Formats: sequence, C-alpha cells, structure tokens
Amino acid sequence: MVKTTKRSRKFTKTGGVQKRIKNGGTITKKGKLRQLNRKKSKAEEEELEAQNEARAAAKLDKQITELSGQEKKRKDNDFLGDSNLKDLDMDAFLNAAADSDDKNDSDDDASMQEDLEQDDNSDDDSSEASSKGENDDEEDLDAAEERMKHQMQKLQEDDPEFHKFLKENDTSLLEFGADKNEEVDDESAHEEDEVMNEQENNDSNNSKILDRKALNHIEQTAFDAFGMKGLKRCVLAYKIACHLSDPDQEENNTFLLYQIDSSSVFDRLMVVSLTRFHEAFYYHLIGKGSGTEQNGSYKLTKMEGDTKEEDNEYDENKPLNPKHLAKSKRWKDMKKILQAFLKNTNHLLQQVKESKLLTFILRCLSKYIPFLTPFPSISKSLLQTLTSHWCAPFQNEDDHVVRLHAFLRIRQMALTQPYPFIEDCLKALYLAYAKTAKFSTEASLPTLTFMGNCLVELYSLDLDSSYQHAFVYIRQLALHLRTALQKKTKESFQVVYCWQYLQCLKLWTAVLSANPAENELRSLIYPLTEIILGVSRLLPNTRHLPLRLHSVRLLQQLAASSESFIPTTPILLEALDLKELYSKPKKVGGRKGTGQRNLLRLPLVLKLPKEDTLRTSDQLDPCVSELFVLLNREVDLYKYSVAFPEFSVRICQRLRKVCEMILYQNLVILFKSLINSFSLPPLEV
Repeated sequence: MVKTTKRSRKFTKTGGVQKRIKNGGTITKKGKLRQLNRKKSKAEEEELEAQNEARAAAKLDKQITELSGQEKKRKDNDFLGDSNLKDLDMDAFLNAAADSDDKNDSDDDASMQEDLEQDDNSDDDSSEASSKGENDDEEDLDAAEERMKHQMQKLQEDDPEFHKFLKENDTSLLEFGADKNEEVDDESAHEEDEVMNEQENNDSNNSKILDRKALNHIEQTAFDAFGMKGLKRCVLAYKIACHLSDPDQEENNTFLLYQIDSSSVFDRLMVVSLTRFHEAFYYHLIGKGSGTEQNGSYKLTKMEGDTKEEDNEYDENKPLNPKHLAKSKRWKDMKKILQAFLKNTNHLLQQVKESKLLTFILRCLSKYIPFLTPFPSISKSLLQTLTSHWCAPFQNEDDHVVRLHAFLRIRQMALTQPYPFIEDCLKALYLAYAKTAKFSTEASLPTLTFMGNCLVELYSLDLDSSYQHAFVYIRQLALHLRTALQKKTKESFQVVYCWQYLQCLKLWTAVLSANPAENELRSLIYPLTEIILGVSRLLPNTRHLPLRLHSVRLLQQLAASSESFIPTTPILLEALDLKELYSKPKKVGGRKGTGQRNLLRLPLVLKLPKEDTLRTSDQLDPCVSELFVLLNREVDLYKYSVAFPEFSVRICQRLRKVCEMILYQNLVILFKSLINSFSLPPLEV
C-alpha cells in the first residue's frame, strides 16, 4: 500500500482535481494540473471586494473597541502623557517615543533652544520647585502634540481606510493641537516684535549678544540655583564659544541663540563652563537633585546587590555605573546637556593649538571622564583626540606638559570606562608609539623614552588584556625576523635593522621587566629573548656592532628583572675577535677651531659608516667603553650565584689572552681592571 504524503492529503482535502478545474484549471497531456490565467467575473470580483470590506470593518471595530476600553481607564487630563501614549497597541498608530543615543547633536541643541525660546517670558525669580513643575508640564504637552501630529500623518499613509473613518467620525482627533498652535504662533509673533525693538541686546540676525551681565545671570541660575533652564542656556553658549573658529560659523549665525563679541566674556564663559559644569552634573545625577536620600552628599544611588557603603562613594578615578545615572529623576534632561558638553569639549581639544590652553582644558577634563560611560562613541572620539596630543611633535617644554596630561586622561579613561575600552587604549597608544619610533634623533630620544614609560604604565593596569596585545605584537616582530632569515635580502634586513624595530623591542623588554612576577606576561620572556638573540646574530659583522651591543643591553635587562640566566657572554666575547681591535687606530683631528673630537654616540647609532669602520679612535673608543660596561654588568648579574666560579673562568681566560695581543692600550687598562673584579666577594658570617 502506497503511503500518502502530507501534501497529497492536503490536496485531496481542499477538493482535489475537480475543485481546481472548477476554479479555471486544466490538465495537460502529461497529466499535470495547470492553473489558467483567466479574468475573474464581475460577480467574483464583487464577492472578493465584499470579503475585504468585511475584514477591514472587523479590524476597525476591534481597534475602536480597544481604544474605547483604554479611554475609560485614562484620567481626563492624562491623554497626552507618555505613559498613556505607550498603552495604545496599534501597529501604525500613536507609537511610543523613546530616547535614543543615536540622535543627532544638532537636533538636541535645537530642541534645547526651542525650549529656552518658549520659556523666555517665564519668571526666573519664582521658586525652583514650581518653575520646574510648570516647565516640565509644558514640555510634555508640546512633545506629545508633536508626536500626535507626526503619527497622524503616518497613519494617513499606512492605513488610509482607518484615517478616513476617523475623519468622518472624530475630526477633533485629527485636528488636535491646531487651536493651540495658532495661539502659540500669535504669542511668538508678539514676542518677536518685542525682541526686534530691543536694539541694545539684539543684532541684525536676531541673536542676542552675550554680555557680562547676561553671563553672570546664566551662571547664577545654572550653578548657584541649579536651574535646568540656566544650564541649557549655558551649554548652548558654550557650544557657540567652542565653534567660533569654525569656517562655517558665520553662515550659521542666524540660528544661534547668542553671539559673543567680547574676548573677556569668551574667557569667562570657557573658565566657568570647564570648572563648574561638573558641579551641576554631580547635583542632578548624584547629589541632592538626583532624588537620592543622601541629602546633598556626593554618593551614588544605592543599587540592588550593593552591600558596602564605601562602594557607593563617587571617585573620578573609579568606574561609574550607568545604572546609577539612569536612576536619577533628571537623567532624561541631563543626558542631552551632558552629551552636548562632552562633544563640544572634544571639538575644542581638536581646534586649540596653544599649549597652555590645552593644559588647562585637559586638567579640567578629569572631573568629567567618569560621565563618559553612557556615551561609548564620544569616548572613542575623545581617545583619538588625546592620542594625537600625546604623540604630537615635541617643540618646547609646554608641549611636554600637554603630552603628560593627555596621557593622564587616557589612563583615567582606561580605568573608568567599561571593558573592552582599555584594549582600545592599549592598541591606539602602541600604534602611535610605533609610528613615532621610525626615526631616532637626539631631539626625539627623550620623547620616545617618555612615551615608552607611559606605555609601560598603561600595560601594567590590566595584565590579562596586556598579555593578548603583547602576544600579538611580539609575534609580529618574530614574523619579520623569520622573513629576514629565510629571504636574506636587503629589503628584509632593513625591516629588522631599523629604529622602529629596535624601539619596539625596547618597549616590550621594559613592559616584561616591569611585571616579572608569576603572571601571563612572564611567559613571553622566552620568545622575546629568542627574537633579540636572533637579531644580534642576523648580520654578525663589524659594521653592525652597535646593534649587537643594544641587543645585549636588552637581554641583560630581562635577565636582571626575571632573575633568570640569559647567555649574553658569547656575544660579547665574539666582539673581541674583531680584527680591527688588534690594529693601531688612526688618529683623527677634531673640529676646526674647537679642538673637540667627533665621538660616536652609540645610543643614536645602529651601524657604523662604511669608510674606516672601527678604525678611527672616535669610533673605537665609544665601542670599547660600551663593551667594557656590558662585561662589567655581566659580572654583577651573576656574582652571587653558586655557579659564578665556573662562569667567570672562561671570561678571565679570554680577557687575559686579549690583553697580550691587543695594541690599544686604553682597552688593555679596562680589561685588566675587569679581571681584578672577578675575585670572589668575602663571605658574610
């Protein structure tokens, strides 16, 4: 018996072949059923249209029933509230409006400016509680009216049948807010006439000129009385001040609330904004104005699961949970103000070139770093700005101060921003360091040293994240070395024998030496040691002697910090086999008229010049002195080891043989003093 499939059972249940033929189908020669594309009769079209109308009417009845049921539950004056707007469960009708982090900054500023223009005639001397309540009600009503208009227009496009039904039965809903808009238009027109008559405070573009008196009033209402209206005015004025140097600023003067013509007012506005905005943020989001029970003390709102009281205290160097900020009753209004302030401050840092002003801004920025937590996009943009200041060219002492404060803010962001922001900091600063390290000169060497110390400090904050980055970048150095060993071409050698490669080796040596304890970073000491040994043996000729001496110094640093044995003595003893050491050096005169010698500076040299390589006394003296220093450090590293006698025998024998054959008397004197230092230290009883 053949088992029927689900498809065949469904076909038989719906009428089978006879039903298909009745509906206009036919059977082909091969026995297949084919549906003919025939036109429907007039009766069939009318029947289909009647069915559609019946379904639409049923849908409308259901929606009207739900709407009437919800209307009974509402209060008379609560129809425009946000909570009631969210209760309407219709797909294309009166959707809830929610705040989004992706709103455009210009839209936020425009909304704040509109709110200020509507509140210009309000009484600033009235009590704070009553003024806040009235302003909040007006803002809620206006926002609800705008949402109602927008959603009615969207309803006309998405569901024209339901819009037609409302137009025939309830026109008041579609014309909601029209009368009030007319009244508002009349009032705004009257206010514009009054504003145009005030020629002392207004210019031709209807923008108020911000003078010292107006600034003092804004400062008092924003930071002394902690008023939201004054705070909005202050952040808009601060934005105008931050964008004064923009090339398109003059074109946008028509849309500005204020104009700043006085340099003293500009300076006062910048100082007040940068030094006092954090007071308002503390008050409204953390302190007494946030709705907490701490009575003004700067403590966070206690969340569920918090057991320790000290964990709720605010500290600018500790993370700030975004839930604590969202818990504040003022978060909805303060979010736009805080976002606008941080964006404009970042823009100001990008535009300012004066070192002292940059230092002042970076110092004031420390109070606002914890408030970056709810805005990850602003945090990344600010990180790029601070990194550019951190790796900027060094011109004077003030630039060094700017670089220091830029790093302090980056370190503060790495500590306060949620994971994985610290990885962004590690990556950005290392790439900036590697880019700066392409060239090493006498002027850039202190800058590279300072940047390296900053990276060591940053990589010591979170060892788990540091291990992941260190592993990747050390492996990248190993791949370059492997390519040079395999290809042995001039281009591959130049990738390894360059300042950028050596400075990266110095950096990772310093990072691993600063964290020698038992952790994940310690496991990278062995691969880094192998890379440095491979670099020192890549081209073992006389010309690359300075590079080998640099490599030995790095290996000795790793051995001293990790308290492990790293064999660097063979590299130093191989340098004693160079034939140039056993020939009499050439005497070279100094600079004309000065009598000074042009001695070779090994910290700034990777390889010796082709002509007279290690033949002149100016080249030989620095190399011999460095060789003596490294051998002396080698002795000091293992002097108190139990294997020191066996370790020192080979070195003493080699040095005695060199002293008998060498013709350079300065080196003989140094080596004899080194042989005497191999005597065992006295035992402590």
